Amino acid sequence: MAPIVCIVSVRRSRGKTRLIEYLVKELKRRGMKVATIKHTSEPFDIKGKDTWRHTEAGALEVACITPRELITIRKGDASLEDGVQALHVESDIILAEGFKRSDKPKILCADSVEEVEEALRSISNIVAVSGSIVDAADQVEVLRKKHHDVNLMTPEEVVEFLRSLIVKDLLKRLPGLDCGHCKYGSCAGMAEALMEGRASLDECIVISTSISKVFIDGRMIPLSRWPQTILKEIMLGFLRSLKLKDVKLEDASKVTIEIRMKD
Repeated sequence: MAPIVCIVSVRRSRGKTRLIEYLVKELKRRGMKVATIKHTSEPFDIKGKDTWRHTEAGALEVACITPRELITIRKGDASLEDGVQALHVESDIILAEGFKRSDKPKILCADSVEEVEEALRSISNIVAVSGSIVDAADQVEVLRKKHHDVNLMTPEEVVEFLRSLIVKDLLKRLPGLDCGHCKYGSCAGMAEALMEGRASLDECIVISTSISKVFIDGRMIPLSRWPQTILKEIMLGFLRSLKLKDVKLEDASKVTIEIRMKD
């Protein structure tokens, strides 16, 4: 799953949508794919409309297709996680407007020190503060004196912050071997190239070579092509030595082996 960052505020009209709009444009300009999720207290589907009538009649989900859009409507309480699962695209990052009660990292849009202090009391995991407060020198000075650990960011700095999150996430997907088989010099170099759209995960020989995989407590252990091949041949040799009555090993597409380390 792509990293998720929420853009929140304690008051309306604090620039959340404007900030997300800027972030999407700038990240896209840098070759990154962004998906967004919007939380609103107002119902989207208007009472009396055809789609509303469909759901009121008992439809589990309604899809509405226009010349330019595909909209799906599902009645009931929904969480940020439900919104993420409903996305049909693979993105590098997901920006969510709202969702103050989620456990995801949040960027606060605020106008004043008082709003920041209120947010710090009521909203968890605020990683940065942005909004019009960063342009008010007197407010910035007061905030830094009273809360020196608060991370103030301009919109440009938020872009770089999100960019670093994307790089860290891409690095988690890469094996971390720095094996030298790709042209990017290291996994970090490949992560940068992936973020800029100059590379594909298929260029990683460890990921693209799916001969054998080893997981320890759910964590994949990176293996290059040679140990993957050796592991496969060892296991096939072991299995061929068994008397497999109803199993044709040559017709199998995948073999799964699980070893319990503790009783």
